[in-house]
Amino acid sequence: MREKKVMNKIKTYLLEYTGGKLDHRINLGDEIQSIAAKRILKNIDGYVSREGLNNITEPCIVSLNGFFLDSSNWPPSKSVIPIPFAFHVSKKYEKLICSARGIEYLKKYEPIGCRDLQSSNILKKHGIDSFYSKCLTLTLEKRKIEPNAGKIYIVGVTENLQRIIPNHIKSKAIYVNQSKIELPNVKQFTRRLIAEDLLTEYKSNASLIITSRIHCAMPCIAMGIPVIFLYSASKKNDYRVHIIKDLVGINYVNEILIKIPFVKSIYSKKINWTPNSVDLETLKVEIKEKYKAAYLKAINQFNDFFSQPND
Repeated sequence: MREKKVMNKIKTYLLEYTGGKLDHRINLGDEIQSIAAKRILKNIDGYVSREGLNNITEPCIVSLNGFFLDSSNWPPSKSVIPIPFAFHVSKKYEKLICSARGIEYLKKYEPIGCRDLQSSNILKKHGIDSFYSKCLTLTLEKRKIEPNAGKIYIVGVTENLQRIIPNHIKSKAIYVNQSKIELPNVKQFTRRLIAEDLLTEYKSNASLIITSRIHCAMPCIAMGIPVIFLYSASKKNDYRVHIIKDLVGINYVNEILIKIPFVKSIYSKKINWTPNSVDLETLKVEIKEKYKAAYLKAINQFNDFFSQPND
């Protein structure tokens, strides 16, 4: 029996975000998820488009942490061995992700670690073994020093929801929209630099983050920044954000009723506008260990699938 010859170099890639339906729109939350993966794996070989995984011909390992998908290019090619961890299935794309070919692909690499419970439940419904892995952005390093005169950032909160934020907070806050930056033809390298700079800004200077964006909330909670999460009561079934409930809680707000002054005041008084930061250090270790284990499994699968027998 001939022995297998292991390939000298296994290429490992993270996701970048080109070729989708809104290619001109930058969502820094996507970039932050790849940043978190890189900080755990450290030595990677580059990036591949989330929307082009089906066209990859080079045998490689790709981390599939994040939202899937913004195109119909699923499943990935047979050359892609995934790290199936922190995977999110949008209800909008369930039929595509869990098509016959999609199920066949995912079942090769089960169990699939899912970013949220509902994604795990969706995969289980289709006979795919899965578990609740949580998001890699929760592993970002906690800051060692808090700013003496920190800034308040209001990130991705609609003007309507901003009604309940006290005026003394709004008047000195910095407003950020990290999910809908309209900049066409921006190189992926530049996108990652912008995301890195934004994380550094939050980590170095934020005394409080008020947000409706999960990929602002989760990395900031991980970095030891106090976070208040505001969300429309009409979106209580949005399972993407349910992880926040277990971390700092979700302040659901009826966007119609808050137009009434006394109702707005009631909502505002129920919220603690000076929250403490949350300690996630034990959880970080757990997530990192499971992600590294998933990576080692991917390496073994790569060797099994792509090793060549010696002559």
